Amino acid sequence: MSNVTVHQCPINYLTALKTAMYVPLGGGAALTNFVLLAAILRKRSLRTKREYILTAALAFADFVEGLATFIGGVYRLPHVYSTTMCAFYVSTLYCMFLPHTFLWRWSDTATGFMLAAVALDRYFAIAHTLWYLGKGDFITKVSISTIYTASLVFFAIAWIKPISMTVQDKKVPAVCGTSGFIDQTLVQVTKYVGSVGSALSVIISLVVAVKIREFMAKIEMETVVYSKTGEKHNGSARRQLKFTITTLIKGLCTLVLDSFPRSFGVYAMIREQIDGYNPESGGIGSFFFILTKVNAMLNVFIYALRQPEVNRAVRELFCCKSSGESISSTTRLGSEGSFALN
Repeated sequence: MSNVTVHQCPINYLTALKTAMYVPLGGGAALTNFVLLAAILRKRSLRTKREYILTAALAFADFVEGLATFIGGVYRLPHVYSTTMCAFYVSTLYCMFLPHTFLWRWSDTATGFMLAAVALDRYFAIAHTLWYLGKGDFITKVSISTIYTASLVFFAIAWIKPISMTVQDKKVPAVCGTSGFIDQTLVQVTKYVGSVGSALSVIISLVVAVKIREFMAKIEMETVVYSKTGEKHNGSARRQLKFTITTLIKGLCTLVLDSFPRSFGVYAMIREQIDGYNPESGGIGSFFFILTKVNAMLNVFIYALRQPEVNRAVRELFCCKSSGESISSTTRLGSEGSFALN
């Protein structure tokens, strides 16, 4: 009777905890952003406004990121809690074709820059109103397509190392940890690019908020007798200020829960690699990236609490009520998403 030796894998409880957190946080991010996306697309008065088209594009990117995190957590949990599965090796292309790997490689860049696109839209709407009114729809489409295409470029580059490793017949552990088959320089670049995009959105939103404040002060000073036109302009300015402040709040949350964690996370992972720790197992650096899922979950709450039209759309989504698309003249005024700053 021959003896069979079973290779025992030590369980890294830090990795196990991180992976376990992927499931609720990723699932929560996917669910909440699906709600926001569905609420905007279901209601015509929202999905035809430029600012909400960009908000929907942001929600879609965060939905993909959350879904990838949830699937990744479900896939990896049996591996990280097993004492024997570390002995199983697979090809790098197998890892690349896993749903969560596939989605992660695209969403890493898209999530960071979509918020910057929303803020930039606010800037053009306020600072270059006449140009925006004529080119706004085109700019919105270009912004979304450019960011999504750039994300696809990073996605394509990510395949270079796995293909090279497959040609050399190299295998990686079946848990398919990112550091095993994705070029780490590319990972660091995408993380830093995403953090720059989210930080940029805060700066742009601050500039726009100041410009709207100046415009509102000018309206109040010049309008001694509030005519109907004056009231409409003032109401439009307040609506635009409200949405811009909403974008700023979202940007600040992104700065704290996305931009900084991405930057510090990459720095910590680099230090762990230099010091000899595997960031996929023994290091604390990758924990910073979990905070980005918390940031994604905040989308629906920030927009629903700050924007009455989004609040109604979300409530109608759950209550299955008719969205009632009778738009008042006041709503039409705000739907252009801009007003003149003379």
